[in-house]
Amino acid sequence: MGLNVISNYAANVAHRNLVRTDMQASQSLAKLSSGTRVVSSKDDAASMAIGSRLSAEVSSLRQATVNAGQAVSMLQIADGAMSQVNDILIRMKTLSVQSASGLLSDTERGMLDTEFQALLDEVDRIAADTEFNGNQLVNGSSTTSTSLNSVTAAADNLINAADGFHSIQFTPAVGNAAFDVNYDSTTGVMTVQNLTTGESQGLDISGDVPVATNATLPIIFDDVGTTITLNSAFDPTVSISSTGGGYSAIGGGNTSDVLASTIEITTASGSGAQGLTSTILSIDAAAANASVLTIGAYSGAATVDLSTTGVKTAQLTDGTNTFNISFQVSTAFSNGDTGDLDINGLGAMVFGDTTTDSGTTTFTFKLGTGTVSQVDNVSLSVSSINNASLGLTAVGVGNQINAEAAVGAVSDAIDILNVARASIGAVQNRIEFASANLRISIENAESARSDILDLDVAQEMSNFTSKQVLMQAGVAMLAQANQMPQNLLQLLQG
Repeated sequence: MGLNVISNYAANVAHRNLVRTDMQASQSLAKLSSGTRVVSSKDDAASMAIGSRLSAEVSSLRQATVNAGQAVSMLQIADGAMSQVNDILIRMKTLSVQSASGLLSDTERGMLDTEFQALLDEVDRIAADTEFNGNQLVNGSSTTSTSLNSVTAAADNLINAADGFHSIQFTPAVGNAAFDVNYDSTTGVMTVQNLTTGESQGLDISGDVPVATNATLPIIFDDVGTTITLNSAFDPTVSISSTGGGYSAIGGGNTSDVLASTIEITTASGSGAQGLTSTILSIDAAAANASVLTIGAYSGAATVDLSTTGVKTAQLTDGTNTFNISFQVSTAFSNGDTGDLDINGLGAMVFGDTTTDSGTTTFTFKLGTGTVSQVDNVSLSVSSINNASLGLTAVGVGNQINAEAAVGAVSDAIDILNVARASIGAVQNRIEFASANLRISIENAESARSDILDLDVAQEMSNFTSKQVLMQAGVAMLAQANQMPQNLLQLLQG
């Protein structure tokens, strides 16, 4: 290659190598400062993908460990309540045995029964009051109504899902009951009345409504055992009112002798009254003692004796779903009487579904990172420990015969309680083993992620030092190359 002053080939080569060395040194600095060998996908796309999945798995496993700890804590609370109930049952058995002795008179037995009944009340109180994060643990499951009144009327005073009623939940103690719901938009008070017991409770919700979009508002009516959950469709400016006894009787026969204000409808199974296609109750008393009641799709499925006065209850079915209807007859029907009764006046009536088993409460704990329920979830049914579940309803020690029966009843209750506690203990031990396995999985997954992504600092530091030497040499050689054209100037000097 000839000597020239226009092109400096040596300087270009030195500059190119210097730029490459500087880039490599910068990459080493990025890795050293981040502590990972895969700073971006161009470093190692496959390792980055595997490492990201492992990081997500480790994070999920850590949360599953937290879930396991919370599950154990919850079970400990439930077991603690059962332990106290066990102590109460032991005392109750002592009282039963004492009362069954012939040495006592009924006066002394009455004193013992006072304590016995107080202990029964305490069992129910503990069952209802034992909670974890708002969930009752040992009082059985509550029931959410799936049959909000879907009947429409000319006067729109019925509760529908479209009115912003997300769900209505009943505690197990409520049983098969009908409820009347009213809302006064002027005062902001919502009132719920249990039409079976007559008990009523009103709460001021003006400070909580309207409900935000995509949110829900639970309103807990403790006195009547009901929780109504509203959503954003609820309009706090529109009142909801039951028509109270303003029912109209139409048609012939003795229909007017039905006191419509006592009518109650409660579901018994399935979706119940949600399937109603009519609000007209037809009564066919061709044979008064075996009258046929029909309403909507529930036709000719039940008979009731209307030949006598008093409260009557009939169960109607459409072949799949059933519901109960209760009313009072003030004047007996005669053979051949027929007629219809418009029951739109049920107004803001909602129906409680009583098919759910209230003897247990099921909890599902997420202890895995996948979606296979049999592998990633652990489910537990916690048995109720209230008096009904323990078989202690209508038990007392007020006389010797009852005391003898109480001895057996309390013994059986202790056995039922021990079975429930054993189930909790078994699941608690299982969850503790699962928690230990999760911690081991975290260690192994973290180790695998480290092998794939973490930087070998010593090796990378050696590489960075090498690049620093090359940079210093490159700068020096570029300076020398830039001096070479100046040597040609000596040829031009005369």
